[in-house]
Amino acid sequence: FEMLYGRKCRAPICWDQVGERVIEGPGMIEVTNAKVDVAKEKLKEARTRQKSYS
Repeated sequence: FEMLYGRKCRAPICWDQVGERVIEGPGMIEVTNAKVDVAKEKLKEARTRQKSYS
């Protein structure tokens, strides 16, 4: 990423000032993973509903 764009990747979990580093603990990572799983499940349900209409 750095070679392509000339700067480091800034993921939404770490949108602080450039140069500031925030390392989140395992608790924050677990919460984020749980939210991602919920979002994936909701997308899967929506996709299934959409298939049933076609």
